[in-house]
Amino acid sequence: MSDDAVHFDLTTGRPSAVAATLRRRLSAYTRKDVVREFKIGITNDPRGRFSNGYARDYDEMIVLYRSSSLHSVSKVECDLIDHNKEITKNRIAGGGGNYGDPPYYLYVVLRNK
Repeated sequence: MSDDAVHFDLTTGRPSAVAATLRRRLSAYTRKDVVREFKIGITNDPRGRFSNGYARDYDEMIVLYRSSSLHSVSKVECDLIDHNKEITKNRIAGGGGNYGDPPYYLYVVLRNK
């Protein structure tokens, strides 16, 4: 894995306070002219998650949000998946795993054109 594959563009705060910012930021990274497909998720170890789960199928990971609350990061994940449901590769609206101890990170993995 390249050290350049995982990028941090972090926002923190209550989900209701950061929702619009995160939607805009995600949209900037997932424009159709730049990205073939993307998937949104949660982890407590972004570099490990990318190298052990996504490195073969995706080109990069952008880490967008950090919280010590799993509830908060899950709420943000559900909102972003719902907002992008027609174009994301997520099959369910989040909540797919055991995330371990905080802090928790919301990420998007991208397969570039």
